[in-house]
Amino acid sequence: MSRTRPRPWSGPEPTRPLVVGVQPDQPPTVVAQAAGLARALGTGLVCVWVDPSQVVVTVEEDGTWDTTPVDPDRDDDVDGSPVEAALFAQVRDRLAGTGISWRFEYAAGETARGLHAAAEAHDSPMIVVGTRRPGFGGWMTEVVGGSVAGRLAHTQDRPVLVVPVHHGPVR
Repeated sequence: MSRTRPRPWSGPEPTRPLVVGVQPDQPPTVVAQAAGLARALGTGLVCVWVDPSQVVVTVEEDGTWDTTPVDPDRDDDVDGSPVEAALFAQVRDRLAGTGISWRFEYAAGETARGLHAAAEAHDSPMIVVGTRRPGFGGWMTEVVGGSVAGRLAHTQDRPVLVVPVHHGPVR
């Protein structure tokens, strides 16, 4: 079982921050576009990583999540994960110097549900996501699980901004 604790805001807590989905190896344009929009709207960002390899076991009163892997053979860290720590550092570096308040949040399970829950919790006016990753792996993920943007657009009432991530020349 692993544990993840809520992380503090980088500055003053903004009113109705935008929620942006983040993931490992995501091109920086998604967070950059979300940050620019948040700045233009005078709010901040909640950067949410939804880990599909984990399920929530309990949520403590202080907001700490106890999770366990979906795969019972997977070895798990006791306190957070190296992926979460690396992703937090990546987001921190991308938002350094932007002047907006932001917060990194961890969720587990299905991505669209996790982003929707974060948007509900923060009364976010919009959810920002990137397009799927390129190649066969991204295509298979979308075939099996569906498009996160499509699911969000069809299952909740907030606008969804899909940031195009260019992976090469347009054909």
